[in-house]
Amino acid sequence: MEYIKITNLKVEYQGEVLFQAPHLNVQDQQIIGLIGDNGVGKTTLVNIIAEKPTVFEVEGQVKRNCHTILVPQILNNSEQSGGEKEKAAIVRALLQINQTQNSLLILDEPTSNLDIEQQRWLIKALDSLKQPILLISHDQAFLSKLVNVIWQIKDQQVHEFKGTYDEYQQFLRAQEKRQNAEYVQKQVEIKKLRKNQVDYETRAKKSTKKKKNISWSDWKIRDSSGLEKSLFRKSTLLKRRITKAEMTLKKPQVHQPITLGNIENMNLELSQKSSIVRFKTQDVAVHKKQLFSITKELKIKGKEKIALTGKNGAGKSVFLAKLFHKELAVWLNPQLKMGYFQQNMAQETEETATVKEVIYKNSIFNKTTTMQLLGDLHLQRSLDNQVSALSGGQLVCYKLAKVLLGEHNLLILDEPDNFLDISSINALEEFLRNYPFAVIVVSHDQKLLKDLNFTSWKIKNHKLITPSDFSSKENAKNANQISLLQFKLDKLISDPNASFNDIENISREINRISKKD
Repeated sequence: MEYIKITNLKVEYQGEVLFQAPHLNVQDQQIIGLIGDNGVGKTTLVNIIAEKPTVFEVEGQVKRNCHTILVPQILNNSEQSGGEKEKAAIVRALLQINQTQNSLLILDEPTSNLDIEQQRWLIKALDSLKQPILLISHDQAFLSKLVNVIWQIKDQQVHEFKGTYDEYQQFLRAQEKRQNAEYVQKQVEIKKLRKNQVDYETRAKKSTKKKKNISWSDWKIRDSSGLEKSLFRKSTLLKRRITKAEMTLKKPQVHQPITLGNIENMNLELSQKSSIVRFKTQDVAVHKKQLFSITKELKIKGKEKIALTGKNGAGKSVFLAKLFHKELAVWLNPQLKMGYFQQNMAQETEETATVKEVIYKNSIFNKTTTMQLLGDLHLQRSLDNQVSALSGGQLVCYKLAKVLLGEHNLLILDEPDNFLDISSINALEEFLRNYPFAVIVVSHDQKLLKDLNFTSWKIKNHKLITPSDFSSKENAKNANQISLLQFKLDKLISDPNASFNDIENISREINRISKKD
């Protein structure tokens, strides 16, 4: 069944094209992932499909053979958990879709407020749904587990790919490789044409000059004008071919990895072994409500990088805020300079300076690194704008850039990826992996956490758990296993009828577990 059919769709604002979609449709059993950079029109497209009001001029036809149920993106700007609000809205939509025949479920950034457990619940719920789904997401792990069709808005066009998100990434990599090979081949061809053109032109000029071994009378009698014209004509034709080839030659866009070795302020350097933060044992609470306990002294070292995870409401954001505002029982290195990015930073600002003025003034990195990060966060077109004139999304990216590039040797980042698009999240991951100082980051993006591979701190069962806790538990478990096996071994050794193979197997197992410790 064809639920949605889109023909010759064109969306404009004040005469400028936002995007076009010559032909798209939504069919049975499709889970469509709609992706693209922020601002390209993803939410506008789903609003058009769901017949929601829009300020854009819309041409073309959208034929709907179904009901549409849209869950818009929920901005977590209150004390109530954004994850719980998001989950409640999705549950209502699922109940509604199960009661309505021929329905299309549309979700706009459904994972942006969900913790990892809530994301697992959502994947299971959507995977069991019989109706088609159209979802906007920047969460690559989520997309990888669910979607079987990709719509990407890029270069003002909606591109469709029938396949999983991982297959689409493979397709893009192969396409990039092919484009690079074609670019190199065209460069070789142009170089060859240019050599031939210069050769024809040189021969044409030589044909008009008298050779030394020929007399003037013989030279005048000889007619070289035909040869000269022929050579110049060939040279001119080749020039045209070269000009045309150069006009169509486009260098493929290749993302250059960001380099962070260009620090212009070396007063931030701290030894990798030096402690920059020491936490005492304490309870962490908010409004007299205890959230979790730190049951042993903890340290953050000079260049240590930590990923803090836990359920929504466990106390991650409270912990980071209290650390930055020095409201914990904690020792801080006198040379410590903390940079703090928190959720809901996209609030109005009265700052009248331009983005470029503020960032350049605050950045500890050289201009190349600074400009690359601003480009990766899509701020290059806003450099001369006043900070007070930035949109909500631009303001989030500006404040994130200001923290990342600023004069800090400990970054405290509370869900910095939450409102970034996929390309910006990839750039953030690259920046944090190469950042030369300490980082503590909270995120629910499973791919980001996996790729960062930072030291894991987790709030679980109202306790802050670190890798040493995991190893202590593992060691205790191993010790119990060894004791039990040793008891069995002693019994077998004292038994004259015991099998030698059994004794050997248990001895081997004891050695294997002992090596773990």
